[in-house]
Amino acid sequence: MKKSLLASALALSVLVTDAAALDLMSAYEAALANDPTFRAAVKDAEAGRANLEIGRSGLLPQLSANYYSAINNSRIVQPQFGNQGRPTIITNSAYPSNNSYFQVTQSLFNLQALAQFRQGTAQANLAQAKLAYNTQDLLIRVLQAYTDLLFARDQYSYFEAQRDAFKEQMDTNVRRYQKGEGTITDTLETRASFEMANAQLIEARDLIENNKRKLEAIVGLQLQSPVEVRALLKTFKVQPLNPRAFELWREMALASNPEILAAQHAEEVARQDFQKNVGANFPVISAVATWGQQNSYYISTINQQATTSTAGIQATWPIFNGGQTTGLISQSRANFEKATAQLDEARLRVVTELRKQYDAVLSSEQKVAALDRAVESATELTKAMRLSIKGGERVNMDALLADRGLANARRDLAQAKYNYLLAYLRLKQQAGNLTSDDLQHVATFFERIPSAPAKR
Repeated sequence: MKKSLLASALALSVLVTDAAALDLMSAYEAALANDPTFRAAVKDAEAGRANLEIGRSGLLPQLSANYYSAINNSRIVQPQFGNQGRPTIITNSAYPSNNSYFQVTQSLFNLQALAQFRQGTAQANLAQAKLAYNTQDLLIRVLQAYTDLLFARDQYSYFEAQRDAFKEQMDTNVRRYQKGEGTITDTLETRASFEMANAQLIEARDLIENNKRKLEAIVGLQLQSPVEVRALLKTFKVQPLNPRAFELWREMALASNPEILAAQHAEEVARQDFQKNVGANFPVISAVATWGQQNSYYISTINQQATTSTAGIQATWPIFNGGQTTGLISQSRANFEKATAQLDEARLRVVTELRKQYDAVLSSEQKVAALDRAVESATELTKAMRLSIKGGERVNMDALLADRGLANARRDLAQAKYNYLLAYLRLKQQAGNLTSDDLQHVATFFERIPSAPAKR
């Protein structure tokens, strides 16, 4: 899968270079392979899943081996009392010795090892829940960065129309003042408005570049400037929410939300840590089997080889370790109660955010419809203004102000549509069932990159 993602990212880089275009799903596929936050989350999940194997180890047989080899030199002093009390020194030549030792231990009763196994399972589940959250969060971040860049372009169009309107107004006031019909105050006011609008236009241009870099950081591709991200379809229409009842969404969230699941697993990790420390007060009973071979291990056994095997039961019971176990039990109990409180807090936070996004999706239908009507009215106004100019009833300044109003209405409508799409994905995220299929659904609201003609 990783190779296919890298291949997709490479193909996408060629596409962006050639066509300077990036659609939503192409951005997501590139982000899967290149986004550093998501790549770190994947590796964090891999590390977390290893806790399952680590936790299981205490319940499985433990095998150890030891080998010892040495060259020995011995010097023996042995008294000979029949020789006027003089000692006789006997020096033995060097000799080799070695020792091989194997031991197998199988836990029969070990409360600490059992708690460690359950804790490792909970830690692996916690890592999986975090990965699920980060996977869903990537979908949100891609759409957020994509629409931020689009909205920055919409902002630029609005400020450009505003600047042009102020420039025309300023020029008109300058001409009137030169003819003695206007005042210096009007001229200065419109000049100040024009300069302010020009500064806002420069800021809007910088915002486009900044949002472009944010999108580049996620998708891991160097986009051309200006980048052509695909705009919303003109046939955009808010779709009815399904299911409609909030209680159904709430049930889904409490059962499947990754943040709640992560908090539940974190509570279980803390619970088993408490049980592990309680288990330190109980004996550990194990079955032990050993096999050993010795060759010239002592000076008294030079050139002798001994093989020994044993099998038995070993019991270890800690009596007192200075109060360490008691302190660890108190500490882990407090951490468990803390994790329980954090689980309750996670449930409340998720339900609150779920309600916020639910309301945002429902209200988007009316809001987008109202702004659609505002754009239609502003469009008709600009047409009427131009007809009035031809009839001599209006001046160019009126048309520019109407254009400014139309640009403002279009910007607000686009923002409402972006907010609807983001609220829809965030609602699915809080419910815990957000997938790439949902992003694919959202992508249908945007224009598609035209397919390249087939080569003959």
